[in-house]
Amino acid sequence: MASEDKNSRADLLEKGMNIANALKGAMKTGKTVSGLAKGATAGGPYGAILVGLWQNRKTVGKIIAAAAFILLLPILFILMLPSIIFGSLFGGGANSADVPVMNGNSVIMANISECETVVSSILRESHNKVLADIEDEEAKLSEDTETDIIDDYSDDIFYNSDLIISQYCASKDSYEDINIDDLKATIEAEKDNLFSYTSKTDIITEKDADGNDINVTKITYTVVYSGDDYFADNVFRLTDEQKTTAADYASNLSIFLDEDFNNQASAVHNSLSDLSGTYPYKWTDDKFNSPFADMDWKSHITSGFGSRADPITGAQDFHTGIDIAFPIGTPIHAAKSGVVVISEKKTTGYGYRIVINHGDGYSTLYAHCSELLASVGDTVSAGDIIAKVGATGRVTGPHLHFEVILNGEVQDPLEYIG
Repeated sequence: MASEDKNSRADLLEKGMNIANALKGAMKTGKTVSGLAKGATAGGPYGAILVGLWQNRKTVGKIIAAAAFILLLPILFILMLPSIIFGSLFGGGANSADVPVMNGNSVIMANISECETVVSSILRESHNKVLADIEDEEAKLSEDTETDIIDDYSDDIFYNSDLIISQYCASKDSYEDINIDDLKATIEAEKDNLFSYTSKTDIITEKDADGNDINVTKITYTVVYSGDDYFADNVFRLTDEQKTTAADYASNLSIFLDEDFNNQASAVHNSLSDLSGTYPYKWTDDKFNSPFADMDWKSHITSGFGSRADPITGAQDFHTGIDIAFPIGTPIHAAKSGVVVISEKKTTGYGYRIVINHGDGYSTLYAHCSELLASVGDTVSAGDIIAKVGATGRVTGPHLHFEVILNGEVQDPLEYIG
């Protein structure tokens, strides 16, 4: 029994140190651990107990206090994250009651994916209803009236999923009231107000069949998203204090997920040297092709290479490739001949991803796929279909994240396939 207790403590200590190292800076600057008392109930069932222990730490011996704090690091951090994702530490996530969250990121990411799927599907339903309403309006117009629809959300609906999930958790007084079904019902109650449209009528001059100027009525419809703030004020009806709690949850959740994504990306890039040695390929020529053969892919680029505002958090970050938005299931082609060195189905970071070694230090990466059609060790030719577009991993909607990598360093893909 003593040996089992020792091993249990050692495992927890190791997990605590791993999380502490992976989540540097996760606690917001200027906030002490005692600040976890705010929203601790929504953060999880251990909130009040742990905050109380921390606040009375001076009554505990220095050595014991230090050891206890290290052991509690994972719990203390999770208290500042949305309960719907992290739930009860030892009883699993909000929707995975039999699998402890501490066992790994897979449970956490599965919960995040389920939450985002709920939000995304309702947003898409609301968006599609607005388009149907516009079509009904168009049907009532005279035949000589021209119309145009401005819809920035036809491919992707960009929203801050971290914030919306956090707002929902902050709206609850108890973690026991937090669950996926309630999240869905709460948002669906306001579904008809998430998207709307405006219309503008202009009289424009055109030429008729005889070349004469004629006046034509043109109506422009613009699809409008109510925005993330609408969720705080009208969907979850947060108080100012709850908004602050939600912002803290969202900030720390973003740090956690960004750190996870960055660690995965670094691991992939750093592994390419060894993988290229294991699966060598002789460089053929300098030509790279588009992953979407014979398609107008450039007009579908939603995010370029380099510095950008993160589409989920809005924070500045460095985008290691380009995002090309196409519907789920759209075929993805190998940009160049080579050998597949990575073909993995993961729910985090890059999601389902394939990496091809082209030789001479060059590789290409295809991420967020829905299906992988090539396996490690397969030799592929330029233009071969290797995967299909998806929305797996850290995404806001279906697209391909495409990277060109030279000796482990990411390059601007448009300098190669532009």
